[in-house]
Formats: sequence, C-alpha cells, structure tokens
Amino acid sequence: MSAADDILILLAAGSARRMQAVVDDKITALLAGKPVFIHSLQSFLGTGLISRVVITYRDDAQLAKLKILLAAHLPQVTTVEFVAGGESRQDSVLAALKACEGHAGLVHIHDGARPLVSPEAIYKVRAKAFETGAAILAGRAADTVKIAKVGTSSVETSPDRGLVWTAETPQVFRTSVVLKGYRKVAELQRKVTDDSSAVEFVGQDVSLVENPSVNLKLTRPADFVLAEAILKTR
Repeated sequence: MSAADDILILLAAGSARRMQAVVDDKITALLAGKPVFIHSLQSFLGTGLISRVVITYRDDAQLAKLKILLAAHLPQVTTVEFVAGGESRQDSVLAALKACEGHAGLVHIHDGARPLVSPEAIYKVRAKAFETGAAILAGRAADTVKIAKVGTSSVETSPDRGLVWTAETPQVFRTSVVLKGYRKVAELQRKVTDDSSAVEFVGQDVSLVENPSVNLKLTRPADFVLAEAILKTR
C-alpha cells in the first residue's frame, strides 16, 4: 500500500503532569536511546504513507528542543511543520487540523506519548479508513468494565465486556470530516477526549481496528521501564 498525500498530526503539547516528578517532558525524554516522539515518527515515516507531518507543541522552550532533537535524529526529514497547541488535547488537534484545511486525503492523528505503534498497525487502520472514511486503532477490553453512578463510586451497571473497546491512536480520517467534527464540537462547547468522538457529532461511522501489537501510552514513570522492555523484544 502506498499513499503520497497522507498527513500525520503528532500531538506533543500535553502537560505530562503525572510524569513531572521524573521528567519534565515525556515527549522529548529518552526511551531506549531515542526521544519518545522520534520512535513514533520513524514508525509512520517508515510506512511510506506520510507526505506531511504536523507536530503540536506546548511552548517555545519545547519547540526549540523538538527542532534540535528532530535535526539530530532524523536530519533527512524536512516535511515537518510545528503548530502551537492549546489548553486541551482537542484544542491542539483543532489547531493542527486548521493548518491542514483543504487537504483532500487522509490524516493520521497520533498521541506523541505512544512510541510503540507499529507499522503493521498503521497500515491496518489506514486501510480501513481509506475504505470507510474513519477508523481508529483499538483494543478489546480484557477486564470487566463497570459504569459508576453519576457523582459516586458506586456501580450503576456492568456492560457486556464483549462490546467494550479501548480507543488508541492513530485514529485516521478524511481530513475534511474530522475538521468538520472538531468545529462542531467547538460550536456546541462539548469536551471530547479522542478524535473519533468528534466525528461522531457529524454522523460519521467509525470503524474499530483491533491492534495486533502493544501500543502502550506513557502516562506514569513505570511505563518507561515497561516500554523499554517491550522494545527489546522487537
């Protein structure tokens, strides 16, 4: 599979609050000898699908560091643009999507804190998005899920585990559709925590693509140890 016009939006503007006791920026922190975001970039660029990369950033200090690390580890890559992120994830995604307005192809939106994403997973979710217009990488729930009563820690219900999936990234969409979705979310002043939730607001069906490999999100310091162990097995 090849595509000369896919865009990658790599989200790097998060605050990493739960990491700050150990690292001040998990996106630029080293993982197995390379900055976290470089692992993701190499996986996407290695597929041959991506013609343009947009990276969101938190502040000027992080922007400077991202540029230095990019030049050091991927000096051949010159198709990267940087867009200032917002207060929330959805603000950052919308800012990046606005920079892609008019694009007629597919956009891959990926959390920079997921460095283990595999080329195989990227191909799978992209193929489904090409077919349906919207697809997300996801995992089947391994544990029983409980829904709490609003405002309490008491169980309201226990949904059928077979129907429950956990959303991951990348999430891949026709650019016009996901931009329309995020603009609708902003108009309605709604909060979403992933991109597929935004496109659901404009009636777009979203396909679930089961991830064939581990796609850990670095959230706590211990995740770095686990991620390094996983990388050693690849």
